[in-house]
Amino acid sequence: MKKIIPSLLVGAVLGGGTAWVTLHQPEAEPKSETKPAGPAVTAGDVAGANQRTLGSPVAATLALEAKGFGRVLDAAPLVASVEEIKAARAVADGSAKEFARTKSLHDNGGNASQAAVDAAEAASVRDAAVLSAARAKLVMAWGRVLAEKSDLSALVHSLAIGEAALARIDLLPGDAPEKTPATARIGLLTGESAWHEAEVLGPAPVADTQTQGVSFLALLRDTPPAPGTALRVTLAVAGEPQKVLVVPRSAIVRHEGKTLVFVQTTDGGFQYRAVEVARNLPDGVAITGDVAEGDKIIVTGAQQLLADQILKSLAPPEE
Repeated sequence: MKKIIPSLLVGAVLGGGTAWVTLHQPEAEPKSETKPAGPAVTAGDVAGANQRTLGSPVAATLALEAKGFGRVLDAAPLVASVEEIKAARAVADGSAKEFARTKSLHDNGGNASQAAVDAAEAASVRDAAVLSAARAKLVMAWGRVLAEKSDLSALVHSLAIGEAALARIDLLPGDAPEKTPATARIGLLTGESAWHEAEVLGPAPVADTQTQGVSFLALLRDTPPAPGTALRVTLAVAGEPQKVLVVPRSAIVRHEGKTLVFVQTTDGGFQYRAVEVARNLPDGVAITGDVAEGDKIIVTGAQQLLADQILKSLAPPEE
């Protein structure tokens, strides 16, 4: 099943004071009636109001992305292969020049026998074949796109000194974009690490034996991780952009496997509503679900309110 996640195209969010402000906030559409996801907390039940702030979700549009995984490759074999080609090219060039010199001497009556010409020619053919084999080895192991890069020597140097890293990106079958994207967003698989943009070089020469999907080679220049590091990856794909709402991370609470936000009711109390996290963003969380743009939600103190209600539900009934 194709797993698609979105990336933010519109909607920068600035947190401040007791409200959320955006650089551009589209005109709100008429809010439809939504069915509450949980029991209401009345105004009289709400404690610690001075420790709680409200804000409104911000509308945003996200482009669809395919989710994949990756791993930083050990570039040592690539470096060795490129150096092998350099050495083979130097030998082949020397052999070709020696053959040309020997043949010229023979043709012009110089001190070069036919046997010497034949030996020089055989050496030139042999060394040219060694160079061709070294080039083929590079293409088969790393792909034609990488092997034929005009700045391959400079790229290999940056890999060798740790200024860049080469990663392999793997997508599940059916998740491949229609054409190779220019860039990918890459972060560490573990933790809430920042996302970094990587240059997609082209398709990987060999399919992943486990996923049997589409794979790409990508170049990371921004704080390159060590070889073997597991990565999470998103690639832009064609499709209708998704409309979402963006809220601060502090507005999100989780209980009994559900993701919730507290929405203020007309009587001043709060109702928790179930939402789905579309994507974690640098400055918030993109959500979909039973929340509208004009709703007032708790952006500070939501976790404490949830904890208070859980404790209240566990308390023995008064006689």
